[in-house]
Amino acid sequence: MVRRLHLILKGCLAIVMASISGVVFAQADAWPRKTLRVICPFAAGGATDIFARVFSQRLQLALKQNVVVDNRGGAGGVIGTELAIKAEPDGHTLLFASDSPVTIGPNLYKTVPYDPLKDLMPIGKVVSVVNVLVANPRLKIANVAELIAQARQRIAPFKFASSGTGAFGHLTGELFKASTSADLTHVPYKGGGPAIAGLIGGETDMSFATFPSVMPHVKSGRLTLLAVSNIKRSKLLPEVPTIAEAGVPGFGVDNWQGLFAPLGVSQKIRIALDREVAEIVRSKEFSDVANAQGAESDHISIESFAGFVRKDHARWKQIIDKNQIRSE
Repeated sequence: MVRRLHLILKGCLAIVMASISGVVFAQADAWPRKTLRVICPFAAGGATDIFARVFSQRLQLALKQNVVVDNRGGAGGVIGTELAIKAEPDGHTLLFASDSPVTIGPNLYKTVPYDPLKDLMPIGKVVSVVNVLVANPRLKIANVAELIAQARQRIAPFKFASSGTGAFGHLTGELFKASTSADLTHVPYKGGGPAIAGLIGGETDMSFATFPSVMPHVKSGRLTLLAVSNIKRSKLLPEVPTIAEAGVPGFGVDNWQGLFAPLGVSQKIRIALDREVAEIVRSKEFSDVANAQGAESDHISIESFAGFVRKDHARWKQIIDKNQIRSE
């Protein structure tokens, strides 16, 4: 009788322990179970920070969990990106980054403390910044075909301005040069403002710049808008052709922002995040903010985004290595 009672008690204890273990396992597997940190590898107030904050506000509403933006600027986004990579891969630390620290910086700098293709897990692309090709009106050039024709005939090469060596506008210009065999010389400035001022003043001839930075000058007639340099035509400039449409087949660059996670985050969490990214990007609120910053909502899901990042990385590596562009 005593033995039978002992076995019954032992069985009951096993059931209780199994139930407790199940609860503990379920709690450990739950996500999110605490505040999410979204690392923005740039200073507060910039475009990436603005996108990250609006995105995080929407994510907080969707997940019913606090989401905070942690600005960790420096070294072109490398510092914040490294911090995100070293975080616990439990889905509670994410990275909202641009192409700069993911596909450009790792090819541009001599040493970067991570491999973006191995150490980051893409979640989803969020926005594409609208970039355009503009020229000084004194050239009397109306389109890309005329620009290429003149560039091939001139004794002295056209000068194209950018915000600095290795900047997106610089790399775009080098890609355009390689795609067209046009004779171009890069003139780096210390920032986008000085680059546009130099172009307006006639120090340079053309520039690949962001849509918001040049549109006031296009409207005033101080610059001529020739084309959109993005892969596809912009909804913000529906009448303006892409460079590919204007005579350079296959040309197209994408100055993007997207969401990443540290290596090791579960597929379940990544899929859940991607689902939320898609909903946020489709929202009018987010789209309106993107448009106000000269960008467009542009979601690409997990697998497609991973392939997109690899392709972007390879393209910029080729341009940077070919032209021996390096930054300390």
